Amino acid sequence: MKDSKKKVRKTANKHKEVSDSEKKKTIELLHEYNDLKDATQLVLGALATLKSVPIRSVYATYNLPVDE
Repeated sequence: MKDSKKKVRKTANKHKEVSDSEKKKTIELLHEYNDLKDATQLVLGALATLKSVPIRSVYATYNLPVDE
């Protein structure tokens, strides 16, 4: 009986480790996404400035969602 409890604990710990690594990977991907989104916002803002149009106009030109 004690052996089976140890196996269950080991299995639970392995799942926790996998879960923690998945969380870490998800956080890394979210950071990357946010960095890319920020860079995109800068480029779109610069384009709007160069064209002397509102940024909404640039979003509309490229069929981008304005509210996201």
